[in-house]
Amino acid sequence: MFLKLFALLMVMPWVLSDKVSTKPGLKMFRDEYKSVKETCLDLGFVKKSCTSGSDSISVAFDVRLAKDVSDLAKNGRVLFGTVDLNEGKGYDPSTGIFTAPSAGLYVFDWTTMTHQGRDVYTSLIVNGSFKSWNHCRDSSSKTYLSCSKMTIVKLKQGDKVWIGVFAGSATMYHQYTSFSGFKH
Repeated sequence: MFLKLFALLMVMPWVLSDKVSTKPGLKMFRDEYKSVKETCLDLGFVKKSCTSGSDSISVAFDVRLAKDVSDLAKNGRVLFGTVDLNEGKGYDPSTGIFTAPSAGLYVFDWTTMTHQGRDVYTSLIVNGSFKSWNHCRDSSSKTYLSCSKMTIVKLKQGDKVWIGVFAGSATMYHQYTSFSGFKH
């Protein structure tokens, strides 16, 4: 009985399939390839990257302050020391600078949280030029204030991007102050 069931299970795929190769190694290769291709597509890779063998890398980072920042002066660079994501290795926590590993459109977002009764004037800076601004003002309330800004910039390979203070001095609460970006 067991032998008949085993023989039936071995013959069944051949009977049910109209595209079975007479060469078992070729069928196994096709099945493995189909499985890898489906997994690749399920994970969100585009067909081109999956089938062409392209070595394109993802570029994305998400960082935040490691500790509170007090009275960072005008033109000061914010150093985000806690790195939660750094795909493509573009962000350097020792300098606070993101270096574009390839040319293209990039989306950046940053959030600052002021301490009670304080202001924070920050800007996205590209190669030393201010590109986008965020003013977070909480001069009279008795609460913390969170402000966010998103911007899109076209970068060349090697361009340097960071968050800096464009006016006054900045005092920021650490775990709620962050900077992130990705290549579109």
